[in-house]
Amino acid sequence: MFQRFRTPLWPISMLAAALLAACAAPGTPGTNTTPGKPAAPAVPTPLPTPARPSPEAQPPSVTIQGRAAAAVLDDIVRYRTGRGMTLKIRTGNRVEFTMPVQKTKVPTEARMRYLLTPVSGNLQLSARVFQVLNPGTGREQVNEITNEVASQLERELAGYAGNDRR
Repeated sequence: MFQRFRTPLWPISMLAAALLAACAAPGTPGTNTTPGKPAAPAVPTPLPTPARPSPEAQPPSVTIQGRAAAAVLDDIVRYRTGRGMTLKIRTGNRVEFTMPVQKTKVPTEARMRYLLTPVSGNLQLSARVFQVLNPGTGREQVNEITNEVASQLERELAGYAGNDRR
Protein backbone atom coordinates (compact mmCIF):
# COMPACT_ATOMS: atom_id res chain seq x y z
CA MET A 1 0.00 0.00 0.00
CA PHE A 2 2.76 2.47 0.87
CA GLN A 3 5.39 1.12 -1.51
CA ARG A 4 5.57 4.39 -3.44
CA PHE A 5 6.81 6.23 -0.32
CA ARG A 6 9.84 4.00 0.08
CA THR A 7 11.80 5.56 -2.78
CA PRO A 8 14.94 7.50 -1.80
CA LEU A 9 13.61 10.66 -3.50
CA TRP A 10 10.52 10.91 -1.30
CA PRO A 11 12.22 12.98 1.47
CA ILE A 12 13.65 15.30 -1.18
CA SER A 13 10.23 15.86 -2.72
CA MET A 14 8.74 16.56 0.73
CA LEU A 15 11.55 19.01 1.49
CA ALA A 16 11.17 20.74 -1.85
CA ALA A 17 7.42 21.02 -1.28
CA ALA A 18 7.97 22.51 2.19
CA LEU A 19 10.46 25.05 0.86
CA LEU A 20 8.24 25.98 -2.06
CA ALA A 21 5.31 26.45 0.30
CA ALA A 22 7.44 28.71 2.47
CA CYS A 23 8.48 30.73 -0.58
CA ALA A 24 4.98 30.89 -2.07
CA ALA A 25 3.54 33.08 0.67
CA PRO A 26 2.39 36.49 -0.62
CA GLY A 27 4.71 39.47 -0.38
CA THR A 28 8.20 40.15 -1.56
CA PRO A 29 11.37 39.94 0.48
CA GLY A 30 12.03 43.05 2.47
CA THR A 31 8.40 44.22 2.57
CA ASN A 32 7.36 42.30 5.69
CA THR A 33 6.07 44.85 8.19
CA THR A 34 5.64 42.48 11.12
CA PRO A 35 8.24 43.37 13.71
CA GLY A 36 10.27 40.35 14.75
CA LYS A 37 12.33 39.64 17.78
CA PRO A 38 15.97 40.58 17.39
CA ALA A 39 18.06 37.54 16.64
CA ALA A 40 20.08 36.21 19.53
CA PRO A 41 23.77 35.84 18.83
CA ALA A 42 24.21 32.44 17.27
CA VAL A 43 26.97 30.09 18.26
CA PRO A 44 29.00 29.42 15.09
CA THR A 45 28.74 25.84 13.95
CA PRO A 46 30.62 24.18 11.12
CA LEU A 47 29.02 24.38 7.70
CA PRO A 48 27.43 21.19 6.47
CA THR A 49 29.49 19.30 3.95
CA PRO A 50 27.19 18.09 1.20
CA ALA A 51 27.22 14.33 0.68
CA ARG A 52 26.32 14.87 -2.99
CA PRO A 53 27.64 18.21 -4.23
CA SER A 54 26.28 19.54 -7.48
CA PRO A 55 29.35 20.50 -9.51
CA GLU A 56 27.38 20.84 -12.73
CA ALA A 57 25.66 24.07 -11.68
CA GLN A 58 26.53 27.14 -9.67
CA PRO A 59 24.01 28.12 -7.01
CA PRO A 60 21.46 30.74 -8.04
CA SER A 61 22.84 34.23 -7.48
CA VAL A 62 22.10 37.88 -8.16
CA THR A 63 24.21 41.04 -8.19
CA ILE A 64 23.02 43.73 -5.80
CA GLN A 65 23.92 47.36 -6.36
CA GLY A 66 23.56 50.25 -3.93
CA ARG A 67 22.58 48.28 -0.82
CA ALA A 68 24.53 47.63 2.34
CA ALA A 69 25.29 44.01 3.23
CA ALA A 70 23.61 44.37 6.63
CA ALA A 71 20.39 45.65 5.01
CA VAL A 72 20.30 42.73 2.58
CA LEU A 73 20.89 40.22 5.38
CA ASP A 74 18.19 41.90 7.50
CA ASP A 75 15.71 41.47 4.63
CA ILE A 76 16.65 37.80 4.26
CA VAL A 77 16.24 37.17 8.00
CA ARG A 78 12.88 38.95 8.07
CA TYR A 79 11.61 37.04 5.03
CA ARG A 80 12.77 33.56 6.07
CA THR A 81 11.77 33.82 9.75
CA GLY A 82 8.37 35.09 8.58
CA ARG A 83 8.01 31.82 6.66
CA GLY A 84 8.67 29.63 9.69
CA MET A 85 12.41 29.05 9.39
CA THR A 86 14.75 29.44 12.37
CA LEU A 87 17.91 31.54 12.17
CA LYS A 88 20.85 29.28 12.93
CA ILE A 89 23.91 31.38 12.04
CA ARG A 90 24.44 35.02 11.14
CA THR A 91 27.78 36.58 10.32
CA GLY A 92 28.72 39.73 8.42
CA ASN A 93 28.29 38.04 5.04
CA ARG A 94 26.33 34.82 5.65
CA VAL A 95 23.05 33.64 7.16
CA GLU A 96 21.84 30.09 7.60
CA PHE A 97 18.34 28.88 8.45
CA THR A 98 16.83 25.56 9.49
CA MET A 99 13.35 24.10 9.36
CA PRO A 100 12.15 20.62 10.35
CA VAL A 101 10.44 18.68 7.57
CA GLN A 102 7.18 17.13 8.72
CA LYS A 103 5.74 13.72 7.85
CA THR A 104 8.98 11.88 7.12
CA LYS A 105 10.03 8.47 8.40
CA VAL A 106 13.60 9.62 9.06
CA PRO A 107 14.06 12.88 11.01
CA THR A 108 14.76 15.45 8.30
CA GLU A 109 15.66 19.12 8.34
CA ALA A 110 15.86 21.72 5.59
CA ARG A 111 18.76 24.17 5.67
CA MET A 112 19.22 27.29 3.58
CA ARG A 113 22.45 29.24 3.37
CA TYR A 114 22.76 32.72 1.87
CA LEU A 115 26.20 34.16 1.12
CA LEU A 116 27.13 37.74 0.19
CA THR A 117 30.38 38.19 -1.73
CA PRO A 118 31.87 41.55 -2.79
CA VAL A 119 32.33 41.65 -6.58
CA SER A 120 33.59 44.78 -8.39
CA GLY A 121 32.13 47.20 -5.85
CA ASN A 122 28.77 45.40 -5.75
CA LEU A 123 27.47 42.47 -3.74
CA GLN A 124 26.72 39.04 -5.14
CA LEU A 125 24.08 37.11 -3.19
CA SER A 126 23.90 33.35 -3.64
CA ALA A 127 21.74 30.73 -1.96
CA ARG A 128 22.06 27.00 -1.38
CA VAL A 129 19.50 24.53 -0.03
CA PHE A 130 20.31 21.32 1.83
CA GLN A 131 18.34 18.34 3.09
CA VAL A 132 19.75 16.90 6.31
CA LEU A 133 18.76 13.41 7.38
CA ASN A 134 19.17 12.54 11.07
CA PRO A 135 20.29 16.08 12.02
CA GLY A 136 22.57 16.42 15.02
CA THR A 137 23.44 12.72 15.20
CA GLY A 138 26.46 10.70 14.21
CA ARG A 139 24.46 9.42 11.23
CA GLU A 140 23.77 12.92 9.89
CA GLN A 141 23.64 12.92 6.10
CA VAL A 142 23.64 16.19 4.13
CA ASN A 143 22.40 16.36 0.53
CA GLU A 144 22.36 19.53 -1.52
CA ILE A 145 19.06 20.04 -3.33
CA THR A 146 19.66 23.55 -4.68
CA ASN A 147 19.05 22.45 -8.28
CA GLU A 148 15.57 21.14 -7.43
CA VAL A 149 14.43 24.55 -6.11
CA ALA A 150 16.63 26.82 -8.28
CA SER A 151 13.80 28.62 -10.09
CA GLN A 152 12.10 29.49 -6.79
CA LEU A 153 15.41 30.76 -5.36
CA GLU A 154 16.06 32.94 -8.41
CA ARG A 155 12.73 34.75 -7.92
CA GLU A 156 13.44 35.25 -4.24
CA LEU A 157 16.98 36.55 -4.83
CA ALA A 158 15.70 39.06 -7.40
CA GLY A 159 13.54 40.58 -4.65
CA TYR A 160 16.58 41.24 -2.45
CA ALA A 161 18.30 43.01 -5.33
CA GLY A 162 15.42 45.44 -5.55
CA ASN A 163 14.21 44.19 -8.93
CA ASP A 164 10.76 43.27 -7.56
CA ARG A 165 10.35 45.99 -4.92
CA ARG A 166 7.12 47.94 -4.88
